[in-house]
Amino acid sequence: MIGANVNGIKVEDLFQCYDKYNFLYQEKKEKMRYLYPMIKANWSMALDMPWEYFLLLTYNRPEKDLFASVSAWRSTSRSYLIQHMVSNQPENTRLILLHFLELLKEDIMVNNAIQVYYQPKTRFANNMFSYLEAEAGSLHSHLHTFSFLSYPLKPIQLTNSSIHIEELNVDNKADILHFVNSERGKFYSWVQDLDTDDFNLSNLDEHYKKYGLSRSRKVLAFKDNKNNILGVTLINKASAGLNFSLLENSTEIILDSKQPEWTLNEVLNSMLYHLSNEYLRADINQIPLLIDPEYEELVIAYGGSTMRTYNFFTCDNTVLDKWCLYLVNELEAVHQHLLMKNEQSKVS
Repeated sequence: MIGANVNGIKVEDLFQCYDKYNFLYQEKKEKMRYLYPMIKANWSMALDMPWEYFLLLTYNRPEKDLFASVSAWRSTSRSYLIQHMVSNQPENTRLILLHFLELLKEDIMVNNAIQVYYQPKTRFANNMFSYLEAEAGSLHSHLHTFSFLSYPLKPIQLTNSSIHIEELNVDNKADILHFVNSERGKFYSWVQDLDTDDFNLSNLDEHYKKYGLSRSRKVLAFKDNKNNILGVTLINKASAGLNFSLLENSTEIILDSKQPEWTLNEVLNSMLYHLSNEYLRADINQIPLLIDPEYEELVIAYGGSTMRTYNFFTCDNTVLDKWCLYLVNELEAVHQHLLMKNEQSKVS
């Protein structure tokens, strides 16, 4: 591989590299400035964890102006969330990710799955994950597009009191799981640990607490007066900044795709009303929301603002060898391309 370092860089040095290679672009830096001291403190604690819970792989050769890094944190008991892929050279992008996957294979065979969010306009990621999803199929992978929005922490008027709320528990687990399965698929529910009794991630939270951090989740179902589920919120709660887009504190909204828009609007009104209360004691000053793109305008009508579009890809351990082979082939293609460019420059 390329001699990358596992959890061996100081947080201050890492953030300086992120700045130098424009990973933290100005708009994101400004939005996150109020959280910077907390994020750096949380990352310092996270880097003290065993790499099976928080992994940062870095390759830094300042004398050659070479840098690459990728990180992951355990998002559920079954999965890692891969994030923050940074590199200033195409070849190192593939090399460090290949190194990263080989390292994860030591643990992923037991702990099963990988999750990643990426912007569809990122050509390398889009090509790679689209290929893997086609190769793996729905039994071993899931690919979904989300609108990622910011919603202000402000009270809104509740318009429909007939909608009632149930929190996920052992008694109603089957009904809520059936709803999520129908809207997202069984593989998605499996990756999110919704099919286990630890759907609130309390066991995982205990591991994070040992290092001064937290990771938990609350799942709420919104029902009509006939007890039909009209929508579900997956409210993630964690130490702020484990992901720089604050996905660790995002809420995913899943609406019943068979319902008319006016019904979904009432459900969303109830969701946003109660989410404002859920986030009042959070460290962040806005609510990060993940929702299907077709419902984005409903959130905007209530005062939300669009941040970006994300593709969400997840796969189990059976896909890792295909992923590694894809990267090896990509490396060869990049290498041949660089050789050709070098020859062309000699001729010119």
